[in-house]
Amino acid sequence: MSYPDVRRAQPADQETVGDLWVQLLDAQDELDSRFGVAEDARDRWANDFPRWLDDETYRVYVAETDGEIVGFATAHRWGPPPIYAESSEVYLDEIYVRPADRRGGVGTQLVDAVRDWSDRMGARRIRLSILAANDEAQAFWAAQDARPLSTTLTMEQEGAASEDRSDEDDEGSKKIGF
Repeated sequence: MSYPDVRRAQPADQETVGDLWVQLLDAQDELDSRFGVAEDARDRWANDFPRWLDDETYRVYVAETDGEIVGFATAHRWGPPPIYAESSEVYLDEIYVRPADRRGGVGTQLVDAVRDWSDRMGARRIRLSILAANDEAQAFWAAQDARPLSTTLTMEQEGAASEDRSDEDDEGSKKIGF
């Protein structure tokens, strides 16, 4: 395996990166079923990917090894709610490297691309979230010198998944956008 080449994604990358994105979603669902994949997830990807490429506040990077895309990262410019001190930040939304291509520097190269973009914007930090059940990601981010800032907890509501309830009655389940 050769060292990865990382670049900004192009429109021609949409299908390949979309395939990797679905692999990421499936892997998250395997780790924690609360991250179930929506039936229209791929349609949403097809809708959003071109927009991300055209929006200067977003970045999609791809990693290629031997001419084949083996990983990607998505990030966007972010800032805290106005109750906190103003701070330019980047939120690293997703990063994924095919399992066969892990531990060869691909993920680190993708993170470096996000770091470079963040530096050029003058961002003070990069934020990200990972699943608590993802031990491999925990180790990867520790190696990147990422430190916990907050912990997100969930409380499952008894009866919330009851078949007596209809998603039509649940304002929180209605889709936004697309």
